[in-house]
Amino acid sequence: MTDKTQMSLIKVIIKNNYKNQLLTLLSNLNIVHLKSKIKKGLKVIEKDQPFAEKLKNLRQSLDALFKKLRISESEFQDLKFNKDDRIEFVVKDLQELLNHTLEEINFLYNRINELDKYIVRAKIELENLNTIKNCYYFLEKYNLNRDSLINFNQLVFKVYTTFSKNLNNLKTLFEFTQFPNVYQTYDISEDRIAFYIIYPKDREDDFRERISIIHAEEIPILKKYLTQEGINFNRISKEIDIIKNSLSKYMKEQKRIRNDYLLKFAAINEIVQNIEEYYWASKQFEELPSGRVVLRFFVPIGKKHEVVSYLKKNLEKNIIIESIDISKKRVLREPKEFKEKYKELEAKTPSKTEKSNENIQEIEEPDYEKEDLRKETPRVMHNFFLFRPFETLTKLYGRPSYSEVDPTPVLFFTFPLLFGLMFGDIGHGLCLVFAGLIGAIIFRKRKGSDLYNFCWIIFWCGWGAILIGFFYGEFFGMHEILILGIELKPIIIDIPYFDISFTLHNPLENIITLFKFVILVGVIHINLGWLIQFLNYWKQKHKYLAFSDSLCKIGLITGGTILIFIFGFDINVWFSFPYPILLVLVPGLLLIFLKPLGRVFNVSYLREDTFGELLGEGSLETFETALSILSNVASYARLLALALAHIALMVSIQAMIGLIQGEGIGFQILIIICLIFGNLVVILIEGIMVFINALRLHFYEFFFKFYQGTGLLFFPFFLDDDYSIIKFKIQAEKDVISEEIEREIEAKKAKEEIGKAVSFLSEKFL
Repeated sequence: MTDKTQMSLIKVIIKNNYKNQLLTLLSNLNIVHLKSKIKKGLKVIEKDQPFAEKLKNLRQSLDALFKKLRISESEFQDLKFNKDDRIEFVVKDLQELLNHTLEEINFLYNRINELDKYIVRAKIELENLNTIKNCYYFLEKYNLNRDSLINFNQLVFKVYTTFSKNLNNLKTLFEFTQFPNVYQTYDISEDRIAFYIIYPKDREDDFRERISIIHAEEIPILKKYLTQEGINFNRISKEIDIIKNSLSKYMKEQKRIRNDYLLKFAAINEIVQNIEEYYWASKQFEELPSGRVVLRFFVPIGKKHEVVSYLKKNLEKNIIIESIDISKKRVLREPKEFKEKYKELEAKTPSKTEKSNENIQEIEEPDYEKEDLRKETPRVMHNFFLFRPFETLTKLYGRPSYSEVDPTPVLFFTFPLLFGLMFGDIGHGLCLVFAGLIGAIIFRKRKGSDLYNFCWIIFWCGWGAILIGFFYGEFFGMHEILILGIELKPIIIDIPYFDISFTLHNPLENIITLFKFVILVGVIHINLGWLIQFLNYWKQKHKYLAFSDSLCKIGLITGGTILIFIFGFDINVWFSFPYPILLVLVPGLLLIFLKPLGRVFNVSYLREDTFGELLGEGSLETFETALSILSNVASYARLLALALAHIALMVSIQAMIGLIQGEGIGFQILIIICLIFGNLVVILIEGIMVFINALRLHFYEFFFKFYQGTGLLFFPFFLDDDYSIIKFKIQAEKDVISEEIEREIEAKKAKEEIGKAVSFLSEKFL
């Protein structure tokens, strides 16, 4: 049976002009992970700086356009259209696609800018006309007409507007004793006033100085709005209507562009994203001296033949394919034959004057060279659907590397159980179950997101709390389920081989037993971590290390636990028959000496270090392990502390509610509200604390024993085609002779054209 997470490395060699077509084909597959380019050996193709700057400008221009039109990418998801309506872009290369897209964006941006200017101008004109109209309503009281203005010979008549807050300053500045004038004010809005003022012409300079202090704006008295009879409000209203119509037309046009071009905007946005992806992908190609390019990518081993067949079918004789299956169990290095194949290809490469016809080849499992490929191989986290939400917690620490065990399935069992030990209450567990289930239903459209996964984690933590709640005998802080009339009796836990029986019921009165139990849980949890480390060593063909490291550590902590639990802290008993101290000494000594002995036994992966180095390393590691065991195990005492804190909080809430005395429905309602609020506070505050501590125990006491979390996420190369289609035209390669012939033909044509022009001019003018 094929491991669904195992990968194959595929290398392809193609002509440079097929590069874009190859990327398009790989994106259609949506199952390949492009390998980052190798810095050593082959020359790496780098895009020029102008293209990168142009791409950056393209993104900025598109963001600016969307900001102007208030378009968000979420709106594109609601678009309804036929697949045939997708916008097609046919280009020869990435540069042409970028230029074409930039032209489209600039055209639309300039059009929107132009409309914005018209709208702003219209709004300003409309505001000015409305202000004029309001001020003229004020002047109508004084029978202002065209003849009225003729009477002002030695005087000046002007109208202004200013903010209402300047009214006191206005009165001070135009006090008659200091500046002879006549003025009258009028409120035209909540924060603005209008006023007319009449003053002598010879005081113009003084007037300007005073009026500038209050920042007043002059309202022009336009003769076109005045008649012999008075003010022509009909003309003003008509001009306002014209401007309103223009403004409405501009805004409708802007809205029309926004709505009618929404599919085009979605396509352009998608194209920009694809150009960014193409640009990154194009930098992963490596150049051969012949002008060909090389690309490496990973595919799941079960999809390898599908990928190879698809590329052969579409690129036919224009591609060379090489592949190697990457094992998780042993060191795997890049094949020597790959490098030799490049040299052989270069030697056989025909000159530009000849046609090149390469055969498709596939090379399986050659010899190895260079670094371990497993370090660069991405990992697919393929877990059972119930375990999948806990991948979110695993990723918080780091993604599993290609060759190590994924701890997510273990986390599915251990995390809810440790959470339940600190949050053991049937009622509170039910609340978490319902809360997690409701959250998962609400966020079902975001399936696979961290938020959706977190809802399911809460759901399973609720079941952990329910399970341990039965052992603790707790239901909303009580020892009975009042609704069902069921009393929660102690559950006896028997360990037959050791003749031990105990109960976890009522932890507040059973602290010592619960303390021993949580310490035992800690030992089992730590041993589980070293057991997974044992499996990692075994998978990687480091079987000697599995026994000399992991198994010895398991023996050390297990022996120490048996020594303390059965023989206590009596040192005399430890050194008396049957000498229980050997339970600790034997694993400790094996941990010190087995690695140096491995060097003696010629274990391959221990050859690099000397006997003395391994002995020193073993001694320090044993000392460090002994100290870490004490601190790690002691850390699990938080299980007891938080369990007691949880129960104590519920006891406190019940005691406070007991202080509420009285009869009647009002007091009953108050008690119910206090109970609900108190339980909610405990669930929220204690729940967060318990979740954080459960996470800490897994990250520092559990994962640290075996999990590196330095893996790469399998990220398939994919170009979106929801709104757009990109087609690259294949450009035929021209050899040297063809290029020379074309130049000669062009020169000959140019010479003929010049000759015709000379003949025409000679006949015409000479």
